[in-house]
Amino acid sequence: GVSNKASLEKKKRSLKRAVRSANKRSAGPQKQRENSFAAIHLLHDPHALGEKLFVEVRKTSERFEVRLMMINLLSRLIGAHRLQMPNFYPFLQRYLQPHQREITLLLAYLVQACHELLAPETLEPVLQGLTNHFVTDKSRPEMMAIGINTTREVCARVPLAMNATLLSDLIEYRKDRDRAVVSAARSLLQLYREKMPSLLPKKYRGRGCDLSAAPTRYGELNAATRVPGAELLDAQEAKLRAAGRLRVRDESREWEMRELGSDDGVDTDEGEEREEEGEEEGEEESKEAVEGEKREEGEEED
Repeated sequence: GVSNKASLEKKKRSLKRAVRSANKRSAGPQKQRENSFAAIHLLHDPHALGEKLFVEVRKTSERFEVRLMMINLLSRLIGAHRLQMPNFYPFLQRYLQPHQREITLLLAYLVQACHELLAPETLEPVLQGLTNHFVTDKSRPEMMAIGINTTREVCARVPLAMNATLLSDLIEYRKDRDRAVVSAARSLLQLYREKMPSLLPKKYRGRGCDLSAAPTRYGELNAATRVPGAELLDAQEAKLRAAGRLRVRDESREWEMRELGSDDGVDTDEGEEREEEGEEEGEEESKEAVEGEKREEGEEED
């Protein structure tokens, strides 16, 4: 009836939306990789350049627009080369005020300078300052949304910079009257449901959350113990072995042949070539024998 048709159309629309979002997610990293290559990645000594630039930014008396460009370049250096410059964040924190000119650009530069090798203790006062200045009951709704969204982007790069008390305070803004603030608080909640649900209060963790999910600790390295994809070779070998088509190499026999060849003064490579030639000749003889049998059968039928 009409209700079934309407539900079918609704399912089709939701399916199209899901396909579009999946395509965007898959195309996003590739596009980012294509656009991320720049001359900044070819610098010989980025840390020395960053230190010089930071000294210049602190003592310069240039116009604010010029300082802004210098801060932008420095934050890109830090983010692209994973530099350790802990003094940069307190310096940038002085500019993070709601009434500051070009505040959205400065917040973007803060996010740009965050990376996974940064110590969480470096960013904790920055997050606390963002909350104190932007996310208060006296702030305008758009400033509150900007503050929560910036906090989310910083925490997406350094999840351990957030503490449980600050996180519980921020996600309470899900019940705010402004839709932008509600959306920002929900996105922060969803981020920690995926990254670190143990930091959330129990009632906000959601159903079926994986409490073991957690980001790598600061300084921890996940070292590879084997070549990625080697398990596929093991599975293929097991399949061939089960089908009886896997030729097992007798390494001890090969070493014996090599030793005998070296004792007799025969080059092992030449011996292997002779063995291969013998195998090829045997295969040709077997093919000729099979063809001869087929001819004889054809003549008998005639």
